[in-house]
Amino acid sequence: MKVCMFPGQGAQRLGMGQDEFVRLPELAQQADDILGYSIAALCAGGPIEKLSQTEYTQPALYVVNALRYLRHVEETGETPDYLLGHSVSEYVALFAAGVLDFASGLNLVAKRGALMAEAREGGMAAVLGLEGAAIEDLLRNEGITDIHAANFNMPKQIVVSGRRQAVAEAEELFLKAGASHYKVLPVSGAFHTPIMEEARAQFAEFIKSFMFACQQVPVISNVTARPHVDGEISARMIEQITAPVRWSESLRYLMAKGVTFADTVEIGPDGPPVVRPMFKRTELEAGPLDAAALAAEEEAAAAREDTEADHLAEAPKENPPDGLNEASVGFGRVTMENLGSRAFCEAFGLRYPYVSGSMYQGIASIGIVIRMAKAGLLGFFGAAGLSIPEIRSAIHEIRAQIPAGAAFGVNFIAHLNRPHLEDELTDLLLEEGVDIVEASAFMEVTPALVRYRAKSLERQGEKVRAKNRVIAKVSRPDVAAQFFGPVPEAVVEKLLKDRSVTAEEADLLRQVPMADAICVEADSGGHTDQGMPFALIPPILKLRDQAEARFPGFGPLFVGAAGGIGTPEAAAAVFVLGADFIVTGSINQCTAEAGTSDAVKDMLEGINVYDTAYAPSGEMFEFGSKIQVLKKGVFFPARAEKLVSFYRQHEGLEAIERKQRKQIEERYFGRSFDEVFAEIARVFPPAEIERAERMPKHRMALVFKRYYRDTTDWALRGETAHKVDFQIHCGPALGAFNQWVAGTELQSWRNRHADTIGLKLLEETADLLNGRLSALVR
Repeated sequence: MKVCMFPGQGAQRLGMGQDEFVRLPELAQQADDILGYSIAALCAGGPIEKLSQTEYTQPALYVVNALRYLRHVEETGETPDYLLGHSVSEYVALFAAGVLDFASGLNLVAKRGALMAEAREGGMAAVLGLEGAAIEDLLRNEGITDIHAANFNMPKQIVVSGRRQAVAEAEELFLKAGASHYKVLPVSGAFHTPIMEEARAQFAEFIKSFMFACQQVPVISNVTARPHVDGEISARMIEQITAPVRWSESLRYLMAKGVTFADTVEIGPDGPPVVRPMFKRTELEAGPLDAAALAAEEEAAAAREDTEADHLAEAPKENPPDGLNEASVGFGRVTMENLGSRAFCEAFGLRYPYVSGSMYQGIASIGIVIRMAKAGLLGFFGAAGLSIPEIRSAIHEIRAQIPAGAAFGVNFIAHLNRPHLEDELTDLLLEEGVDIVEASAFMEVTPALVRYRAKSLERQGEKVRAKNRVIAKVSRPDVAAQFFGPVPEAVVEKLLKDRSVTAEEADLLRQVPMADAICVEADSGGHTDQGMPFALIPPILKLRDQAEARFPGFGPLFVGAAGGIGTPEAAAAVFVLGADFIVTGSINQCTAEAGTSDAVKDMLEGINVYDTAYAPSGEMFEFGSKIQVLKKGVFFPARAEKLVSFYRQHEGLEAIERKQRKQIEERYFGRSFDEVFAEIARVFPPAEIERAERMPKHRMALVFKRYYRDTTDWALRGETAHKVDFQIHCGPALGAFNQWVAGTELQSWRNRHADTIGLKLLEETADLLNGRLSALVR
């Protein structure tokens, strides 16, 4: 069992994180852009007085601890069983658990630090020698209401917090009560007490625009000293500002789960450990929580959940409120033409607000894009994973076969670690005059994408117009906020310095949002955050409204929906939520023109909504990243999980038991590990191969990742000898679509075409909404 713990405020040191800033320059730059100053310079040169100020300490510790965690995972290959962070570093634990991405965590920590730094007239003091219960009894018996127990660090090391003068004057009281030491700490706020209520309230508003994913590794909550509950994490993090840090109890909980001191590792700035010694002291002074009591607590919690579920199921259905019929009178008839936003259609040159999304390696094919364009719909060519000559040829073929002026677009995928690929694509798109792109997999806007945008900007009277339009596909409101905002000044300055944009273009960039539209991507095939449209769309609509107010001279901005849309009911739901347009993906993969094999289409034609599963991502399985794939009729999800299990359990290929190793070589790869690695060595950079030779764990990762690449290639080529290993990215929308068209001519994929599917979906969505509205007003 492994537990990673992260130290909080007080662990900061000059010089911290310098190696990590060099090893991970992209994330360091991302931190600089968010914070507005150089994090490396602050940590290197301080001065220490500045580094110790709350508004600087908290972001600095978050960045350093997060980067050190990434380094730890890379070097050890270990995935912890539990994570916990002290106070501000609970956000690092949430990042490590996949709940928050790096940028979201840093934005939250920066805001938290700024709000807490505004607190004045507060103070804190460390009390040694008294247990927490004794301190709380003392405060209660003495009638002291402006001092609170704030940090329960160890059984007999408690930090109290409250009004500054009251904290300073309380030393004698605590020493008389039996404390061995009482030390006032150099802070200005009464952190983790009700006195921070104003900061808590402001933070509660700020946090609303952030999405918290499910935990990939359990994180122990500072507030409850128990694992976080998915769906309640944001509420606990708001509460954390005014609630005490129950660190000692958190450690005792882990002990009760079997964690020993040897199982723990502290990840933070270089120097003497801060929080790990607390484990040993707590173990000596208190030991684990009572196992029987903990079991009873967990059993009671499970029973409460069952009871709540039963009550919800048995609750009587309420009649519609009085007056609904009268209020509903006046609805016009819904048609294909008035679904979504007519302004969106006019802005993009479309008949209807329907888009087929890009699927990588040309699965979203030339044929799909051509049919969509001829029908007055928008199709994106799946350029990801293709070479520049292949993309150029596709653009030429599409243009040659669609009506003059018909709309089409090309996928622009982010390449965080290979920005030159973005630059090459931008050069091609500008050369070919492609004026619509679908920006996907971006966590922040990049110089190449900005350059694409900048080269089309022009002033028209008092307004600024962008010929090159960007539809950004996102699954988080914080990323949507970046695309609905102006280009970050640091990016503009970089492009100016590199002479990639002119001064006039830079000035125009500051006056427009980065994107014309956001496509809200809910749970979908391939890489997915498993988001729900009902939670995602409303806050992003609010961001859109704010952006339109910020850029009144630019024109309307739009919000669309993707993920899970394969039936009229699903389309109707997101249109009612306020979507201006819809984007389909998985259902287009099973059409006559889709750029995948007939063997794959035969398999997809018969799936149901329960025939997909989440599997490890071949690109980032070390960090727990998941993709949604077909599970019916294939072993890929199980085998992918098995490889990850072997990766976590062994330090190298040689450590795998001989029989198991032979089984994997024969059944998964069809060749030996040595043969696979020899293939990799012929195409990978020498430095990467040399690293793999030195690090057996890294060699194992490269070999296992080859399975993920092979399984994709086998599927695309339709190599049925490897059918059980096909990796097919797909979401449940296709299963729902199959049920919808069962018994019709569209049951066979050979009769399916992306444009006819789109038109049928829109027509029946309009009919469905008319039926529902009629039922409401009867």
